[in-house]
Amino acid sequence: MRRIELILLFFLLPMLSIEAQDDLIVSRSRFMQKTNPSYLGLNNMNKTGVLYNTIGLVSNQGIESRYFFGSLSFDSDYFSLGVDMYSYTLDNAGLVHTNPSLSFIYKIQLDNEDFFLPSITLGMGSNKLDTSKLVFEDQLSLVSGYLQSLSNDPLAPLIGNANYLDLGASFIIHSNKYLFGLSAQHLNQPNISYNKENEEFKMPIRFSIQGAYEFDLNPYDQGFLPRYTTLYTFTNISKSSYSTDVYLSQEFQFGEFSIGLNESMKSTEAFSMLNVGISVALSYENFEFGTLYNFPSRKDPAKAYSPSTFEVFLTFDFSPYLRNRRGDYRRLSVDNYY
Repeated sequence: MRRIELILLFFLLPMLSIEAQDDLIVSRSRFMQKTNPSYLGLNNMNKTGVLYNTIGLVSNQGIESRYFFGSLSFDSDYFSLGVDMYSYTLDNAGLVHTNPSLSFIYKIQLDNEDFFLPSITLGMGSNKLDTSKLVFEDQLSLVSGYLQSLSNDPLAPLIGNANYLDLGASFIIHSNKYLFGLSAQHLNQPNISYNKENEEFKMPIRFSIQGAYEFDLNPYDQGFLPRYTTLYTFTNISKSSYSTDVYLSQEFQFGEFSIGLNESMKSTEAFSMLNVGISVALSYENFEFGTLYNFPSRKDPAKAYSPSTFEVFLTFDFSPYLRNRRGDYRRLSVDNYY
């Protein structure tokens, strides 16, 4: 019986899909909807944006990620709709992953300053594998030492695509100072293996908790700082059956300009890693441009290898009353609800 020589196909690639499903995007405080879609309804958000991410691995290999989102608020009906599209590619293995999703966010006012945003999300995941970049056993000639270009292995045409539905639910409670959120992803535990008979590669349910607080660093409008100077602190903790992930960020907003630090810690059964990075962003009217770099850590690659990560993003806010902010770019606000 023929066997695929690369175990990568049935073991490493599905595991990569599980690991990469939620964790490749680093700017989680600005793209919180990636782990909690209720964020797309925050303060009647009307916004769209794109993000590009590249992760440097070993031997000049890497993973490229692309992310798009859009949110539209229906103020009179007390709900928002959000769409996003996430994809990444692993060229050397010929793997392309895409995951579009649609979120419905309802808005409930608890009191004058506190709002409750529950949501449900429906996603469609897809993994496509270019089998021409894989080597099968019948392509190897032990006599001549040559590699044949084509394979007649009967498994080859069966492993090109894997599609699945992905369900999630979340909520956020927030005011103009604090935010608290809970989310559950992959509630239906989709099977992401190329061979659907393999039950080992069901995506486990992932629970996440988020918390944020925004400090006003210039409440008395001191002249040595911009009028709107804040510190936004954000925490996300995610847990599934295979990993624990902790993300922290501290971002100083000096009017239109912001600079921040982030720390990411992750542990699985096989390894753990720690990332530290820096981010900068600049806002101009309705646009915001930002970039982030996480520094690599190779102190002990056998136990804790952490690759470098570079991100760049651009967002456009088309909320009708945005121009009334006049330099106020605080991250938490409730003024758009009214």
